[in-house]
Amino acid sequence: MTKDYGQFCGLAKAARVLGERWALLIVRDLSVGSRRFKELHEGLPGVPTSVLTTRLRELEQMDIVERRPAKQPGRGVLYALTRYGAELTPILDSLGRWGAQRMSVPAPEDVITSSSLAAALRAAYRPGVITTPRTYLIHAGPVTAWAMVDGEEVVIKTGLPESDPDLTIHAGPQLRLLLAGRLSPAEAISSGALEIEGSDTELVTFLQAFHVPLDDVTTVA
Repeated sequence: MTKDYGQFCGLAKAARVLGERWALLIVRDLSVGSRRFKELHEGLPGVPTSVLTTRLRELEQMDIVERRPAKQPGRGVLYALTRYGAELTPILDSLGRWGAQRMSVPAPEDVITSSSLAAALRAAYRPGVITTPRTYLIHAGPVTAWAMVDGEEVVIKTGLPESDPDLTIHAGPQLRLLLAGRLSPAEAISSGALEIEGSDTELVTFLQAFHVPLDDVTTVA
């Protein structure tokens, strides 16, 4: 961990821990769900094993991450956020929305992971738009996440939901423009940028509930 900034300031103390490379993304992934070391490593393309080990150790020392035994015997340990670490979730969502304002389409070298998709959906959710329980399954290329919503509450996970979704979306890079309202559902479907399993009405409802606008000045890909 880098040297302390030497300021009696909450932001300085937070930056000391979360300003380290990969630390925020590790916390982001664990905010979606507990992970084994291998799952974390596979879900963070480009992170060296040694760096991941060091970051996890530092986050454990700061009571942000803890190790828990897997529920199934012989399945090793899981890394999870502590209660203190889970308090970062709304902060992560706010940072995600802020960063996404100037993020239109991925650059050729950009990678989308299931955890980053799930976190993006959580950050995009607008409470109160949907008043009856709904489950949405989103495939963005090779990655998958789902959202179960009910009024003010939203549960976001990677993989497949336990119950049949009300709407399944198959999307590519244009999903970001769709969530920003820069691409209409009809345009997305007619162009082949989006395929759905479910009704057009359900898609409209989904896009009303999950929305992150783009700045008029969009300079970051």
